[in-house]
Amino acid sequence: MRFDRFHRLATIGTVLLGLSALFLSGEFGLAVVVPAIAVSLAGPFFWRSLDRPWLGPASGGVALVAGVVALLWALSTTDYLYAAIVYALFLSGLKVLFLRRAADFMQMYVLSFLQIMAAAVVNPGMSFGVVMLPYVVFLTLALMLTNLRRGIEAQATAPGGAGGPAAEAVRLNAALSRRDLVRPGFVTATVAITVGVFLVSLLFFFLFPRLGLGFFAQQSRRGMAVTGFSEEVRLGDFGNIAEDPEVVIRVKLKTVLSPERTGGGGGFPQETPAGAGAASGFSRTGVLRMRGQSLDRYDGTTWHKTTARRRQLEQDIDGRLRVDGRRDHLSVPGVEIQEVYLEPMLGSTRVLFGVPQVAAFERPSSALEALRPDQWRFHADEAGDVSLTGPPDVAIVYTVFSDPRPGDPAVLRLAGTDYPAAIRETYLPLPPQQAAVQDLAGRLSDGNPNPYDLARKIESYLKDNYTYSLSSSHGDTDPLADFLLVNREGHCEYFASAMVVLLRLAGVPARIVNGFYGGVANSFGNYVALRRADAHSWVEAYFPGQGWATFDPTPASALDLRSGRSWMQGVTDAIDAARLTWYQWVVEYNLEKQITFLASVFQLRRSGEGFGDSLKRQDFREMGDRLRDLPWSDIGLGFLGLLLGGAGFAVGLRRWRRRGVRVALLPPHDPVLRAYLRLRRILSRAGLRRERSETQLEFADRVSGARPEAADAVTFVTLAYVERAFGPAPAGTQAGPPDGLEARVDEAARAVARTPAPPASRLD
Repeated sequence: MRFDRFHRLATIGTVLLGLSALFLSGEFGLAVVVPAIAVSLAGPFFWRSLDRPWLGPASGGVALVAGVVALLWALSTTDYLYAAIVYALFLSGLKVLFLRRAADFMQMYVLSFLQIMAAAVVNPGMSFGVVMLPYVVFLTLALMLTNLRRGIEAQATAPGGAGGPAAEAVRLNAALSRRDLVRPGFVTATVAITVGVFLVSLLFFFLFPRLGLGFFAQQSRRGMAVTGFSEEVRLGDFGNIAEDPEVVIRVKLKTVLSPERTGGGGGFPQETPAGAGAASGFSRTGVLRMRGQSLDRYDGTTWHKTTARRRQLEQDIDGRLRVDGRRDHLSVPGVEIQEVYLEPMLGSTRVLFGVPQVAAFERPSSALEALRPDQWRFHADEAGDVSLTGPPDVAIVYTVFSDPRPGDPAVLRLAGTDYPAAIRETYLPLPPQQAAVQDLAGRLSDGNPNPYDLARKIESYLKDNYTYSLSSSHGDTDPLADFLLVNREGHCEYFASAMVVLLRLAGVPARIVNGFYGGVANSFGNYVALRRADAHSWVEAYFPGQGWATFDPTPASALDLRSGRSWMQGVTDAIDAARLTWYQWVVEYNLEKQITFLASVFQLRRSGEGFGDSLKRQDFREMGDRLRDLPWSDIGLGFLGLLLGGAGFAVGLRRWRRRGVRVALLPPHDPVLRAYLRLRRILSRAGLRRERSETQLEFADRVSGARPEAADAVTFVTLAYVERAFGPAPAGTQAGPPDGLEARVDEAARAVARTPAPPASRLD
């Protein structure tokens, strides 16, 4: 392949990889992506059509005007980063149309590197890491080719050349069109060296002390919006995310449930206590329920949260943040412990999730806690919902302790109806309901069943007589009445809202709860992944003296669909596990993670690793003991041996290279090159060697002065080589035909053999 084409292809690869790192962030629309890619592909090959003297200054004016427009846009939208990136993309697209000289290519690479730096901010995802290695390889190769192009340009336009600018252009085009300037070995060596340097850089990344600065200094990434976890949710909102596979929560279960909790064989008893079975956390299939927040007031179309007054949770003597302050929740056997890795969510206040009923939370303890620049604070509101405030746009790892006692149905049946005034005032009010809805509630409560049996009856009625659907429409006037009386299909929000309304009409305090139900067990990461598509709503009813119990009126067949595994699930699981590893060990890599990594190297942590396992003081002491026990003398001798071996290899390589001339400008079988190399060997045996600072013609002049008898032959052969390798011979000289070179070399050999060199001319 011609050198110029190969160089431009390497440039296209560099530019496209830089653009990919940006565009894979999802922050840029097709109006930006398509033109940028199209211009980057076409520009390097259509630059000749734009090679006009007036286009250079005109492009500078266009860039200036575009800069002013980008500045005004940034000031009006206050999105300065996005405007700066779009302007950099515009400059990159403009520059790629004017790649003529080596300096133009260098400017193109600078713009591409700026794109990579911007991508590190807007795209901290795993796609950035995937793009980074090939980008470094392409950039290194392109820079080396640019350096070679600069040398070719300097040689073709050297002062004293014959023919003027037109001849210089011809010589330059001829040199750039050569197919033997870049050999496969050169490309292979460049790629190998670049990959090696990249791997060494990764070692420095993991071992160099982390002081909060670096490529991902913010250790943050874009938060995602998840419907249902604000203080106001409109009926129908959950259906908008029902097909979204993006992972929101990853959960590791720290304790194994007893057979009684799972029904012994993977299912649950026929009559499951409130909070167990489908209304509990884990099952043997990996399906998981994670409670988020409750909503208490319903206005006919929208649920609101009025229990927003919060109090900060304080740590107890065990270091746990108890939701209700009672210790008995955690003093019984079989406490369910979940470690949660919660992805960033939009908003400064974030809802925390746990298997119901949540009793306490815990942040991973750490000996480096005092070094944290931001403090996480846990808050519980009047409804017992827990939220978190802390650094925005970062993942949070925490542990949840759930009360394993589900609530005995016999006890709940005897709980009575003596509800506290605060519970009545908050969880019984309703807007006026249609007469038919009130009649339905009356029919279901016939026989005066106790509140627990009534809740089970309503739950079963909705499951058996209504259909789960994501595409149903119920209007804006009274969507719940339409669901109950006319169009008997809907998704989880309609089922949960219907049960709450029917319970309240019968005088039972109830509320809707939003969270996640479903999930997929990831065998690669040993966790359960819950997606945005697993967002779900269910019901909690209040029982005096017992608290809140969980019910789920959504048909079980619809919920089981969420845990199904597709034929691509294995690939999806591997990608998600790799993405989690990227976030934990690159984006969120800090001093604490670094010490944890070193601890694993020293085998301080062999089992029980979780999302948030961190080091204690004992680990530091043990690490110090391990360091002191290392055979430092043997390590020092080994390192010294490596240094001496490397030095010896470098010296040997240098001597081997000085034995002959290594010329990459001509193919090995070229007769002119072979004649010139033979002449060099003859002169070298006579003690005349070309210094690295000498050109071929300067060397020929020095040999002519030292061996006048051989001057004509040496000059003849040298000029033939220079003309073949670099273009026409300098003005005032004339090279001979290639077919007479061997005779001239023989002539030079005889002349050198007849006349011994003066002692002063024997140059080594």
